[in-house]
Amino acid sequence: MTAEVAIMNKLGMSMAADSAVTSGREGVQKVYNSANKLFSISKQHPIGIMVFGSASFMEVPWEVIIKSFRDYIGNKRFDVVDDYFQHFIEFLNDDERFKVEEIEEIIIHRTFSDVLKRVVKKVEEQINNHKSVGEEVSDSNVTEWLTKTVEENIATFQEMEKVYLDLEYQAFQKRFQSVVTEIKQDLITYEIPADLEDKLTRLAFEATKKNFFSLGSSGIVIAGYGEKEIFPHLLEYRLEGFVFGQLKYKKLRERKINYTLDKDDGTASIIPFAQREMVDSFMGGIEPSMEDAVFGIIERVLSGYPEQIQKHLDIHFSEEQVSALEKMGNELYDSIVDSVEEYRMDYYIKPLLGIVRSLPKEELAEMAEALVNLTSFKRRVTRETESVGPPIDVAVITKGDGFVWIKKKSYYDPELNLY
Repeated sequence: MTAEVAIMNKLGMSMAADSAVTSGREGVQKVYNSANKLFSISKQHPIGIMVFGSASFMEVPWEVIIKSFRDYIGNKRFDVVDDYFQHFIEFLNDDERFKVEEIEEIIIHRTFSDVLKRVVKKVEEQINNHKSVGEEVSDSNVTEWLTKTVEENIATFQEMEKVYLDLEYQAFQKRFQSVVTEIKQDLITYEIPADLEDKLTRLAFEATKKNFFSLGSSGIVIAGYGEKEIFPHLLEYRLEGFVFGQLKYKKLRERKINYTLDKDDGTASIIPFAQREMVDSFMGGIEPSMEDAVFGIIERVLSGYPEQIQKHLDIHFSEEQVSALEKMGNELYDSIVDSVEEYRMDYYIKPLLGIVRSLPKEELAEMAEALVNLTSFKRRVTRETESVGPPIDVAVITKGDGFVWIKKKSYYDPELNLY
């Protein structure tokens, strides 16, 4: 896993990334603190690139890809940051070394595996719920629940308007049926009917072409200045890989520093990536998991309020009264959420961004490094795997000076490589 952060104001921006990379499967994992996740394109380009998620794309390390991209664009400079990303996509599409059929099977494998694991987990929950009240569960029951869950997932994907890959079902089935069958055999341990087998293939097809990105996909952040941009600009994308020679990717976020506070993203921004809970805690005053737990408790209390009143006060409400109380509970819950968010903005986020707005370049770098270190420290003092770790690579990008390393690890001794 990874912790990365970008901080921007009108003077420039800082980017920081940890160095931990996890190798191996669950239960036999090993963490190495030597990965490069933050890159410059070149001295001539005021652009930085960060990667997170998978350390490779189509089984090629990102470090190799990004350094090859340097040669691809040479000394060309572009008007806006988005142009750099579009040329990066052109580079990936133009290079046939990334379009390997055997690797495309890996893309389908991890995509369908992630989808089917969700389906199986939901069915297992249904099985456990029935068994917990003493009910017998037969294979026919499991098949019924599995079929229904698969159909629901297919319908959800089909309702999505955005199509990321233009695929034809028959060609997909012919080429990747063996992959679908292999995953089915790994996750479903009993014989299922042929019509359900067909639906599993359809599910894999729909997930591949629509808005589903596997845990093995990569995040990429490209940020800095185009020739016509006076303030920093950041783009975040998710890339899955090539299927039938088509690249599956989507835009996640865009941040721009503007002239005034009341326009778009304002004049300061803090953007965390990957393992972001400590940065969110720092910015918002509460850890996201704790916030979810608190609001979950409030929601359960309010949703069960009519039932508890009737139970403890021996009162019977009509259906209309129960409906009115439930509506009141929903309105109260929304009011609490809005009030907490307003408090967070007024007393945490806005004051913090007010400070960031005026930070000099050096302080931007120190803050970015500190936020990544905060996540690393949290991992070190908990039982979780230390999947975020030092050294922290830090860079500053400005309009005048371009990309400047503040801290950067090296696998060699510069003193021994002067010539």
